[in-house]
Amino acid sequence: MIILALESSTTSAKTLLFDTDSGSVAVRSRRFEVPGPDSSVRDPDAIYTQTMALGRESAAGQPVDMIVLSGTWHGLTLMDRDLRAATPVREWPDTSAQDLSARERTDHEFTWWFYERTGCMVNAIYPAFKAMYLKEQGLSLDGLTAMDQPSLNFARLTGEVATTPSLASGTGLLAADTLTWDADVRARLGLTELGLPELRESTATAPLSPEAAVLLGLKAGIPVLMPGPDGGLSQVGDLATEPGDMTFSMGTSGALRVATRHPAFSPALSTWSYRSPLGALSGAATSGCGNCVDWARERLFGLSTDYSEIEPLLSADRDDLPVFLPFLFGERSPGWQDQRRGGLVELQPHHGRADMYQAVLEGIVFSLYHCFKELTALNGMPRRIILSGGVLSSPFWTQLTADVFGQEMEVSPLQHSSVTGAVRMGLIAAGLPAQHPAFDGRRPRRIQPRLERREQYDAGFARYLDHYSQTRPGTEAAR
Repeated sequence: MIILALESSTTSAKTLLFDTDSGSVAVRSRRFEVPGPDSSVRDPDAIYTQTMALGRESAAGQPVDMIVLSGTWHGLTLMDRDLRAATPVREWPDTSAQDLSARERTDHEFTWWFYERTGCMVNAIYPAFKAMYLKEQGLSLDGLTAMDQPSLNFARLTGEVATTPSLASGTGLLAADTLTWDADVRARLGLTELGLPELRESTATAPLSPEAAVLLGLKAGIPVLMPGPDGGLSQVGDLATEPGDMTFSMGTSGALRVATRHPAFSPALSTWSYRSPLGALSGAATSGCGNCVDWARERLFGLSTDYSEIEPLLSADRDDLPVFLPFLFGERSPGWQDQRRGGLVELQPHHGRADMYQAVLEGIVFSLYHCFKELTALNGMPRRIILSGGVLSSPFWTQLTADVFGQEMEVSPLQHSSVTGAVRMGLIAAGLPAQHPAFDGRRPRRIQPRLERREQYDAGFARYLDHYSQTRPGTEAAR
């Protein structure tokens, strides 16, 4: 059996071609070409076309038996009855609705009601508030259907408008207890006229349409699996679906996700509760991670400088660094202040480029550690932590992460856990075991924390929390 995985991620198209008989795994990726300065708002059909073009190259000459799909949580594009895009797709980094969501958060009773019903916070990241924003800007929602990029890809491939509870759990419109669209939430937000896709199981399929088959160079009628979110599929890819299994991804954004038996809600409203394709997830995510590192490299060293050239300039023995608040793209967990802004504080004359760059790495880790403490207060300590993402390309940053958390971490043996998760879901849908020697059986590398650094990083985290508390939107310091 040959499975073709297609993923439209935040920045790139990605494919994985897998042959169950030979165990052959071939991965390709290509950065999206997005015109204009704001890549968080883009043409959904252009993203679809670029993803399919890479899929055609990957599948050339191969008798593909199934197509599986992965994409981002929290995107919103509105489609008309003929499946034409009425709006661009607004991906998770888009914060157009930040003033609207800040206004709604002043109603504390509503904020808690919304959180308990949907597992989502009142925040600009969620499609529910993006749709509210578009309506307030004068767009009529009548006759339009809310979709995200992976669901649009499925619709383009099959002609069917459907999504999964896993993807829908990141919209702010799904009831966390019944896994159905929540009519009361839609009514409260003024979105009753907005259409929503049919909800189907994550193992459901639909046949590849003739038009899409021509685009991919494949046979019409091939089963196309329902799409899943890259974050939830990473959980499946890393075989982290048992309660207490935590995945920790540090890519463009940062996210910690722990599998739980039931939806979990933080008394401090600091975490979210979504679904993976195989069960409940309790998590926390930050908007600032690798994107902040990219920003620092460009501003401090220039785009022509490779990260490997900066690595020798870093040292764990520096303990008087500036403090970096990684909110260049607003805040998600734990405070959910999408209007929060970032920056470097406690700068001194002797601080150079390397000091500021290292402070950026530390600030990102401190922000994620802040999330970790909120998650463990709610769910207890995880039984394992699986680390993945761009962080692993930096030995310094990887060790810093383990040191700050004070926890042993497994390095994910999968370079592409989300598309691997999509393939595993395809195997399950086909009645085959989710595990395969091509992906499994390797002993994971483990990162041990240096406990002698505990006091140093505890002090650094305390400095971070002090500045975090002083820069909450609405305080004098934040102004």
